Amino acid sequence: TNQLANTQYFTSSISNIIDTTTAVSTNNNHRLNMRLEYRIDSMNTLIITPSANIQKNTSDRSVGTGTIFKDGSPITQTLNTNINDAKRNGLNLNNNILYRRGFAKRGRSLTVGLNTSYNDRTGESYINTFQRSFTNPSNFDDTASNRFTDQANNTLQLSANISYSEPLGQNSQLQFTYNPRLSKSESDQQTFELNPIENKYTLFQDRLSNVLENRTVAQNGGLSYRWGDRDRMISFGVNYQSTNLKSNQTFPTRVTVNKTFNNVLPNAMIRYKLSSRSNIRLFYRSNVNEPSVTQLQGVIDVTNAPVYSIGNVNLNTQFMHMGSTQYTYTNPQKGLLFVANVFYQTANDYIANATFTPRSDTVVGGVKLSPGSRITSPVNLDGYQNMRTNLTFAFPLSFMKSNFNLDAEWRYSNIPGITNSILNETRNTTYALGAGLVSNVSQYVDFNISYRANFNQVRNEVQASANTEYYNHVISVQTNLLSKNGWFFQNDFTNQYYDGLAEGFNQNYVLWNMSAGRKFLRGQKGELKLTVFDLLKQNQSIIRNVTGEFIEDTRNQVLQQYFMLYFTYNLRNFGTAAARQQARGGGGFPGGGEGPRF
Repeated sequence: TNQLANTQYFTSSISNIIDTTTAVSTNNNHRLNMRLEYRIDSMNTLIITPSANIQKNTSDRSVGTGTIFKDGSPITQTLNTNINDAKRNGLNLNNNILYRRGFAKRGRSLTVGLNTSYNDRTGESYINTFQRSFTNPSNFDDTASNRFTDQANNTLQLSANISYSEPLGQNSQLQFTYNPRLSKSESDQQTFELNPIENKYTLFQDRLSNVLENRTVAQNGGLSYRWGDRDRMISFGVNYQSTNLKSNQTFPTRVTVNKTFNNVLPNAMIRYKLSSRSNIRLFYRSNVNEPSVTQLQGVIDVTNAPVYSIGNVNLNTQFMHMGSTQYTYTNPQKGLLFVANVFYQTANDYIANATFTPRSDTVVGGVKLSPGSRITSPVNLDGYQNMRTNLTFAFPLSFMKSNFNLDAEWRYSNIPGITNSILNETRNTTYALGAGLVSNVSQYVDFNISYRANFNQVRNEVQASANTEYYNHVISVQTNLLSKNGWFFQNDFTNQYYDGLAEGFNQNYVLWNMSAGRKFLRGQKGELKLTVFDLLKQNQSIIRNVTGEFIEDTRNQVLQQYFMLYFTYNLRNFGTAAARQQARGGGGFPGGGEGPRF
């Protein structure tokens, strides 16, 4: 992979960061999955699904980073190179046990699920870093590091899900749920710096090494009530969740975290049939995201220097509220469809990032941060919002045996953050319009034409110079032609256009894929197809990411033109229907067994 990223910061002494990444990786996986279903009797069923996964990964990664500072900063720019060669091995073992029990009373049921998971990871990496900081073109300062890291991590997770439903009448039901969860992980990391005299990694680095154990115990229980029939339904309930996080770091310094979070989580849903053709659905749910043990540890992480991170022991849980509404109208006789969706999400104590960029040498957690470096810590902030609404209208065009679709979408997000002690909010708004024409001409002619335009605005509360606008559209045409004697011809044409991104990232390209082939053999079970991908050699990939701290444009190397020849044989209907019926009756298998089914 090759990647180029341009990051523009909102409130910081940094103006832009340019990252160039080259990486080569090889990943080998062996997966084994099994499923055992045992129908004990008409009322009891047991399902067991174990799985195992063995992984081996090797990677060589080189990252070159250029940091450009704003006027007035003592550092004009820094150049940083980070080369990482790593080998990792992993073992994942999982097992799910599900027990279901029915009862003579209609609507009464009991479900018990038990889940276990064990992950073991080992690995080693060689990291070589070099940084040059400029105060002016002729005055610079160099720092370098060459180190080896040996890592071992393992995690054990146990959880259960118990659900019991009790009918209260013909159209009402009460449900009890209980979900306990235990997670325990251990980590041992040892880092050695290269000894230039011996040319061996013998200089132990205690500040880059750690030994720690984490444990999470969560209890979630709740009660919900549901009433309704096919036309109307209402349900509401409440859950109580208690989560305890414990962390014990014994090296290089002793750090202990022990925090408990308790939350009440309500939920509700209403579904109402307005008429034989229309209905409306209202939905509300709440949940919590506890901070990870790493986010709670007040120990600085220097692994990715000069980009550092440190935890926040005072961090609280993030409490999320989500609500949605959907209205649907259908008229099968006329082929009409109209759907309207509204979604809203907000959070109390949203876990955001606070980023600090030193303008001079600064010591944090016993580590000296030089100008051009960055340190990030999680903080709780209010103000997070995420909204979107979507309208879809579809109707037939009978004169050309096709369907026409129209859709409109509006998205808005408000992301809080802190940069150099300044609170700011980044607002991202997107307006989108789309149209599509889908054919229904015959089994021999098929086409799909669509167009979608997006207009995006980014507004920052503190720094107006960070406000940006960009536009993109996508034109897509797919055609499929099939002859009666089995010949077929396929086209897939897409035009992507971007304008308003960072310099060098705007794009206007055409991705054209073409296929031709023939179906043959008895019943046209065989197919031979030749495909050319990216006929014009123009394929590209551009991604924009907006956070509370920055706007990032990323360009990734992607696969361009290649040719592929396919042969496909479809296996259908083994044997005659009479033979299969005889096998089901036990005629062809000892003991009256059912025999194999395909």
